[in-house]
Amino acid sequence: MQVKIAGDSHGSQMIGLIEEIPAGLKIDIEKININLRRRQLGYGRGNRMKLEKDEVIIVSGLWEGITTGTPLVLIINNKAKNPIKEERHIPRPGHGDYSCWYKFRLDDLNIYTERNSARWTSVLTAIGSVAKQFLENFGITTTSFVKSIGKVSVEEERFEEIQKNFTYYIQKRNESEVQCPFEDISVRMMEEIKENALKKATTLGGSVTTFATNVKPGLGSYADVLNRVDSKIGKYFMSIPSVKGVFIGKEDVSIPGSEFQDPFKVENSDIRRTKNYAGGIEAGITNGENIMVTTYFKPISTLANPLPSVDLKTKEPKEAPYIRSDSVVIPAATVITECTLAIILMEEIIDGFGNDNIELIKDRYFKKYGDIR
Repeated sequence: MQVKIAGDSHGSQMIGLIEEIPAGLKIDIEKININLRRRQLGYGRGNRMKLEKDEVIIVSGLWEGITTGTPLVLIINNKAKNPIKEERHIPRPGHGDYSCWYKFRLDDLNIYTERNSARWTSVLTAIGSVAKQFLENFGITTTSFVKSIGKVSVEEERFEEIQKNFTYYIQKRNESEVQCPFEDISVRMMEEIKENALKKATTLGGSVTTFATNVKPGLGSYADVLNRVDSKIGKYFMSIPSVKGVFIGKEDVSIPGSEFQDPFKVENSDIRRTKNYAGGIEAGITNGENIMVTTYFKPISTLANPLPSVDLKTKEPKEAPYIRSDSVVIPAATVITECTLAIILMEEIIDGFGNDNIELIKDRYFKKYGDIR
């Protein structure tokens, strides 16, 4: 399976491609659009979210709502199109302006903004929404919760609480403007955004914890180190704009190994673990527990109060320009990370059980793991 994304932030459209997707998969377009709307919501988002109303169009690989086995092509039209502006030669600290200019040597920095913009995550979300529908056939779900914004954070132990009742905490998350399932912390996060981002005309980073549930053991491989499930998580998650770190499982690595490792137990004739500090992955292979990934996002680079910069043409000191942006993207990142994890798991199932027809893949999968249908 291959995933490809193209398009410019202010061009006519964003384009996604999924190759080697199996035939016979029912695709609900509205489920994709619901996730696209989630990507545009959240306290602290910028004005562009008021301009766009993302909806996906599938132009290839779908016949009367069913995949045909040919490449699936998804398009999201851009409503916020900008006319050609004056050339820009002053890079923004923390953005890709300077590093991209140094490599590609095209003078107008507006060129690099088009690809470095997080706008392309709309297509990542759409592709991941297809993957989530694929995973439904195997009883697997992916979901995310905001863990921290600025200096306000959910204690790590409370994510153990979430794993005992996902349905309840997803509902509580959906009621929160910051996508945090704990009401007391949601209030503090919104105050943090108001006081330390909006009022100060700056930006805040944070973190998101993502889960995959009902994942069977044995997905992935240690044979090729770059095809480990955790290797793919690193590759895919680190591609998301503003991501600076990814951690799988329990983050407190100061505790001794005797406390950190997950002991085995037998539960209803199944081999399980007494806890899940490994985050569902050992030796690059799923171990049957929930996959748990925490992703760290730096504050957005574009600032209303600009930092010192330099004109690349004249080498004179200048202030960095302000370009329309968000103050905080962490709430919107929840749907992006859960869709990203869904893409990885769809790829693992296709790699392990074939890509011809969804029903044939299910037959092979459930023959190995037992039929839950």
